[in-house]
Amino acid sequence: MPPKLTLYRRNGSCSMVSHILLTELAIPFTSIQMAPGPHGYEAADKSFTHAEYVRDMHPSGYVPALSVDGEVITENPAILRYIANLAPDRKLLGATAMQNAKVDEWLNWLSGSLHGNGFGAYWRPARFSADEGAHISIQAKGFQNVLSCFDRIDQRVDGEHAVGEELTVVDVYLHTFYRWGHMIGVDMGQYPRYGGVARKVEKLESVKRIMAEEGEKLLFSDET
Repeated sequence: MPPKLTLYRRNGSCSMVSHILLTELAIPFTSIQMAPGPHGYEAADKSFTHAEYVRDMHPSGYVPALSVDGEVITENPAILRYIANLAPDRKLLGATAMQNAKVDEWLNWLSGSLHGNGFGAYWRPARFSADEGAHISIQAKGFQNVLSCFDRIDQRVDGEHAVGEELTVVDVYLHTFYRWGHMIGVDMGQYPRYGGVARKVEKLESVKRIMAEEGEKLLFSDET
């Protein structure tokens, strides 16, 4: 019997990666849309508060969270690995032991260095310091961290996929950060290799569908 899955997500956020993968793999799940409230993320339909979400789902109060038969998984690398393991024939964690390790390497680095120290510092400097006077410099450092990570990504990828010759969870994760780069005004044209991976991902029907559902415009509108 397949597990009962519930994804707690916010439109346009990093939870889109899980949303896309569940759709790509045609895995049944319930989607709970979250929205910022006065104290943090709460149900968009007001069916539960931020305090209840922290108590019952995510101790840090962030998205995504994935409930599996009532047991909750948090943190993107863990959630993406779990989803990929539901369809092992797709080899979304890589086709070999080395590729599997490289996928983990990418996921951990993207989650910590690019997401946390880059976009996290740029968008949420208060997480790094309670001193409002320091927020501008924290945001500036976060922006530089994003650019440094984008440089590294562009140097590392060689082809249409980050790991191996087929789609992995890393590719879909990279697409989200590429989109975020556009959002904060980065000239993404300076990262042609990275752009090649993002373009390939956006050709997936699941990506087009979920981007439309979450109200996001396609990055490569010339694609059919």
